[in-house]
Amino acid sequence: MRLKLLMALLIAGAAVALTLYTSPRLHLSNREREQEENLLIADYLYDELGKSLEIPLTIVRTMTTNDFLKEALREEESGGPARPGVSVPDYLSSLQKQFGCGTVFVVSEKTRRYYTPDGIAKTVNPEQEPYDIWYQRFLDSGKAFALDTDRDQMNDYRWAVFVNARITASDGSLMGVCGLGLPMDEIQDILGKAEKQWGVKATLIDGGGLVQADVDSSNIENAYISDAIADGAGADSFSYAKRSFGGFRMTRYMDKFGWYLVVQGFGCLSDRDTLSAALVIALYLILAALLVLVLLSRSGAARHMLTRTLLPEDPLTGLPNRNYVNESFGELGVFNTTRYKSMAMFDIDSFKVANETMDGDAILLKIVQLTKDMFGESGMIFRWNGDEFVLFLEIDADEAEMKFRILCAYIQKETGVTISVGIVQVDLFESIKRNYHRAVLQCYAVKEAGGNGVSRKS
Repeated sequence: MRLKLLMALLIAGAAVALTLYTSPRLHLSNREREQEENLLIADYLYDELGKSLEIPLTIVRTMTTNDFLKEALREEESGGPARPGVSVPDYLSSLQKQFGCGTVFVVSEKTRRYYTPDGIAKTVNPEQEPYDIWYQRFLDSGKAFALDTDRDQMNDYRWAVFVNARITASDGSLMGVCGLGLPMDEIQDILGKAEKQWGVKATLIDGGGLVQADVDSSNIENAYISDAIADGAGADSFSYAKRSFGGFRMTRYMDKFGWYLVVQGFGCLSDRDTLSAALVIALYLILAALLVLVLLSRSGAARHMLTRTLLPEDPLTGLPNRNYVNESFGELGVFNTTRYKSMAMFDIDSFKVANETMDGDAILLKIVQLTKDMFGESGMIFRWNGDEFVLFLEIDADEAEMKFRILCAYIQKETGVTISVGIVQVDLFESIKRNYHRAVLQCYAVKEAGGNGVSRKS
């Protein structure tokens, strides 16, 4: 049976290789026409993205020269009462209504007040608040204008492209910083349409190759396309780089914004690449056949495969995962509600050993079910990483500790494994990440004591 399976996959590999090699589509000779069409697509994307970014840039430039706004900041600097009618929030509100723009703000350098159309939202403090680091970085850059991709605190911590600008007095001294946040959805809509219509992948990156805008939100401020910087693209036209198996990469510098547009895709293969592609695919199929044989030859319980997903939901348990938290609250997000009173983090003791000798998937699913039964609707449970789970709970740490001690006993009885639990009272003045790290320290304390227990810190 196994030999037949291997032979079937080998035959399939040969068939795929032959199909690729003889396909008429792979022998198109007009390479220049293909390149010209690709460049037309890239130029179109360059223009569309430029228009979207030009609007907030124009609005922000208007703000930096507005005498009304400068007078309001000057009155604030003097420490005296503002003149009647001089109101920063009113001015921002009028801009928002006139242009239908997203988040619009002004930060006073004198007081560090962060003004929005609704009033003073906060005081900017880069030394204590991670989300305020952007302000100091912008000042340190020495630039008059700059684009910055960040989470929008005024819009549920969603991704946005901010245009930041300096407001200066007649003597050149800094009065403040103004800006406008363009929702990332608008940029992703342009990139997504290009991907669906022409089958190309378009991305905006900064001068270091770090992704600033992408259809896949998990790539933003996380992935790099460093090779595109090495292409040496200028602002006048796209560079064109061929890649293996008929792929291509086009890059162009957007000098107004300080970012690069990268357009990647897969065209037709050359004759030489056709054979290479066919051989590679055949090789992959052969390796797949060998892998299947190895898996079939193993005996024992089904093991849980510790894999990562970019989806906001864990495919095994159906629980929201860390990606969900990042998208909903931001990587450095804060609890934007007083609903949650405590946070708990737990993982399975010696799960690697249990996974080798028992049914890993069944263990995880049983633990999830027992946890849901114990806490019901009093919070949210997330599969954080592998055998690690996090709970945002609507009960205080005392009650959570009591319930987890009962849960530990249930889990050991029902599954034969144990868990280590760390619990903290939620500190609303700290980020979710900091609250999580506090819970992790409590969990580690249990691990060091031998596991199978609960540690709590108020």
